[in-house]
Amino acid sequence: MGRGPVVGIAVLALVAGNLTAPAVAEAVAPPGERLAVGEVVDIAPGVRPRDERLALRAPRPDLTGERFYFVMPDRFANGDRGNDRGGSTSTDRLTTGFDPTDKGFYHGGDLRGLRSRLDYLRGMGTTAIWMTPMFANRWVQGSGADVSAGYHGYWTTDFTRLDPHFGTTADMRAVIADAHRLGMKVFFDIVANHTADVIDYAEGTHSYRDTRAFPYRDAKGDPVDIKAYAGKPDFPPIAKFPYTPVVTDPRAKTPAWLNDPALYHNRGDSTFAGESSEYGDFIGLDDLMTEHPRVVRGMQEIFTSWIDVLDVDGYRVDTVKHVNMEFWQALAPHVQAYARSRGKRDFFVFGEVYSDDPALTSSYTTTGRMQATLDFPFQAGALDLLSGRGAQHLADVLLADDRYTDADSNAAALPTFLGNHDMGRLAAMLRDRRPGIGDEELLSRLRLGNTLMYLWRGNPVVYYGDEQGFAGRGGDKLARQDMFASRTPEYAAETFVGAGRTGASDNYNRNHPLYRQLARLSSFMDSDDVWADGAQALRLVQGDVLAFSRFSARDRREHVVIVNSGPSPTTVDIPVSAGGYRVEFPEAGARVSARDGKVRVAVPALSAVALRATDRLASARVAPTLVAPAAGTVLDKRVELRADGSTAPFAQATFAARVKGAREWTVLGTDDAAPYRVFADVTALPGAGVGAEVEFRVVARDGSGPLGADGAAVRLVAAPPEPVGSDWLVVHYNRPAGDYAGWGLHAWGDVVEPTTWERPQPFAGETGYGRFAWVRLRPGAREVGIIVHRGDEKDGGDRLIDPTSPQVWLRQGSDVRYRSEVEATGTVTVHFTRPSGDYSAAAVRVAGQPDVPLSGRDAFGAVATVAAAPDVAVVVSGVVVAGGAPPGAGVWLREGDSRLHASLASAENRAVIHYHRPDGDYAGWTLYHWTGSQHPSPDWASSSPPTGQDAFGALWSVPLVAGAGGLNYIVHRGDEKDPGPDQYLDVGATGYEAWFTSGSMGPVVPPT
Repeated sequence: MGRGPVVGIAVLALVAGNLTAPAVAEAVAPPGERLAVGEVVDIAPGVRPRDERLALRAPRPDLTGERFYFVMPDRFANGDRGNDRGGSTSTDRLTTGFDPTDKGFYHGGDLRGLRSRLDYLRGMGTTAIWMTPMFANRWVQGSGADVSAGYHGYWTTDFTRLDPHFGTTADMRAVIADAHRLGMKVFFDIVANHTADVIDYAEGTHSYRDTRAFPYRDAKGDPVDIKAYAGKPDFPPIAKFPYTPVVTDPRAKTPAWLNDPALYHNRGDSTFAGESSEYGDFIGLDDLMTEHPRVVRGMQEIFTSWIDVLDVDGYRVDTVKHVNMEFWQALAPHVQAYARSRGKRDFFVFGEVYSDDPALTSSYTTTGRMQATLDFPFQAGALDLLSGRGAQHLADVLLADDRYTDADSNAAALPTFLGNHDMGRLAAMLRDRRPGIGDEELLSRLRLGNTLMYLWRGNPVVYYGDEQGFAGRGGDKLARQDMFASRTPEYAAETFVGAGRTGASDNYNRNHPLYRQLARLSSFMDSDDVWADGAQALRLVQGDVLAFSRFSARDRREHVVIVNSGPSPTTVDIPVSAGGYRVEFPEAGARVSARDGKVRVAVPALSAVALRATDRLASARVAPTLVAPAAGTVLDKRVELRADGSTAPFAQATFAARVKGAREWTVLGTDDAAPYRVFADVTALPGAGVGAEVEFRVVARDGSGPLGADGAAVRLVAAPPEPVGSDWLVVHYNRPAGDYAGWGLHAWGDVVEPTTWERPQPFAGETGYGRFAWVRLRPGAREVGIIVHRGDEKDGGDRLIDPTSPQVWLRQGSDVRYRSEVEATGTVTVHFTRPSGDYSAAAVRVAGQPDVPLSGRDAFGAVATVAAAPDVAVVVSGVVVAGGAPPGAGVWLREGDSRLHASLASAENRAVIHYHRPDGDYAGWTLYHWTGSQHPSPDWASSSPPTGQDAFGALWSVPLVAGAGGLNYIVHRGDEKDPGPDQYLDVGATGYEAWFTSGSMGPVVPPT
């Protein structure tokens, strides 16, 4: 739950807007106590006398509708060649960091150059400038081919002064003053996770050392769990670290407290998964022990000092997800409160949480109390839409906006973007996904991306150079071109999209079609406040078409945006709420009438159209039905509370909760667009614990209409013990052409043996879906990173997997992670056999769809594939002969048999055992089988050789006796058993077919 305002005695102050900071509800459940929902009791609907006090409006605090320009000053404009070498008289690039011919070194851009181009930024409608870190920085790090300079600013050594390559404090003060005069805010980029690489380890190695094998120890030698002390003042001194830190320059960093090696984790390089994601060194950079109160206090001082020194308007915070949550809970509210005390009431802090999972990114704005996070989920969904992979991903992102809703924030302030300095530019990503794309189509898709981003909720961010058609060939250094005439050969040779210009000349062209488009979009946004802070609701997702509405509670007019990323014009019927609309974008146009609650709109290819309602929406009566978490729900994460029953698309629904006996309500959040939901941390309520009764309440109103309310109560009980995790993570992968040669899985994080890039885990397993690879998990595994690749060619990006769900399904060309084969394919394949062998009148029936003939043939009988559905039936001459709920992506049915089989092995009553040996040596390996076998092995020497072999390895198919619950067996070669003990395949628990790898007691598939 968001750390929300407490409603009760203080409610009038809340409604009046006088409460400056939300009250924080401290969790009272003992540390480590897991809670669950016991009994759920419905409360009769109806408005109570005090409900009016809970009828709040969704907040629009902080910044909404700003238009950010994300600039890397070193690459933007050179206004003072005297500081190119940072004031050094040396000409050695390894000393000064300056080499404009190398894309990994300083190029000369600075603050005076940025100041000279502020009118250029304002001309395209920019209202906020976010610049990469400007603090004093490690000029050069690395050696040999890996040497690079800190032109980007992320290797901070001194948080109290600026890098002289960029200029002086006076230069920055002048930039900010001029920007403010032009109506633009200025945001600093800052890193709290790490500093420059100054600390080395006496052990001479840097591989990550985990907390189980290398705990921190106090002076007595006792282990110290720093996570248990995070955010607490009684942090114990650490006497022994996993690595012994070595510091050659004890005054390398400023402030002075940064030079204490005991304030760093000292665990070695992060693998970016599991515990190392927070404790490990970020590519060798010194990882601060942000659990320590001295680090918290020191960072609070750093963040607040620049408010006074330079009147900065906010921060973008780097690498947020690599820092413990307690740190952000202490830092973010402190900085906001300090800014307010200095008169900066709209001071804004947003974080980089590099993930496309809204459940993760939203946790930092709710539990972590940051105001916003960069909208990586939007970027991923928009890229899929713009590259021709359909609109569903982005629609799902919009539906997940409710995860950000708490008492004082929501998705309205999220900074949205299409590309950046790490992942690369949108133009490069589109070229990668659409090989052979021409410049005309590419320009159209870039324009469509800008339109989508500007008309979407949140704060759009333009990455410098995108307005000039910069593309590059990838991320990081490949996407950090010079705006001024470049001396870097690769940058100078690039021809930019939409202009025919190259990087060999200055590129501040105000006539570039993308610059002009952004200026027009900015002007359009300024024409109506709805584009800055209006609510947003999904209206339609259909192939390449996405439609959504924006709505202002003040004006009560609906604006409908329809985006078509397809190559052809299309006409769609959009559900709407008003009776009439007029085209307002891209140009003012004709009136469009609604019929039966829909408007028909023609949308050109690769274009967007926006409509504005000609009349205001009337207020409707709402009667919400509160849907509480179901009995048995474990409360180890935020859980959904939902209000059903309202047809009004833009009501205001406030959710609140309190433990029985408490007078005050804790507001969980107000949602202003259907579906009405919040995701709450119930365990954080005052008084929450085993035996407590929690009452939930929802009050809703549409406009000036009457109030509606409903409630429910739940009893909290102790959650059952956490299930033992799987031994394996299995990654299923489908390539439609079947070309798996060379493709493998790179895995890191909570795995027993991380792979190397040169030797990925092959996709050696075979199923009907495609191929699968597997990795053994460490006990208690929480996070595993994976990349599918062949050499340096990736299919999709880096993915972080929660292995508590031990199987994941991937598809070629898609970044989506599916939880099942049915979800991945959207289909079920039905296999049917009948004694007569006549299938001419046989078909598969799914409710609401035409019957699908069983026209395919396989060894079992007839086969057909249909859209996934809760139930399928086989009909012969229109009469149902078999059917039910499919147990998976495939179902095997026999005429006259009511059972639905999940595999051919089950249908044939066979145990199929797949056996993999990493050495590939299967000579002499046999299967001894007895209980359950229809034909038991007569003796040890007469064990069965493999029935067959596939890419996974050897396999045995053993007929079972009728009614057998499983099969006893031993895989052996002579007297060598693998593994040693007798084995039993429990067909009820595991299934009739399983895949085992050498030495494993349990199967890889299904994972155990």
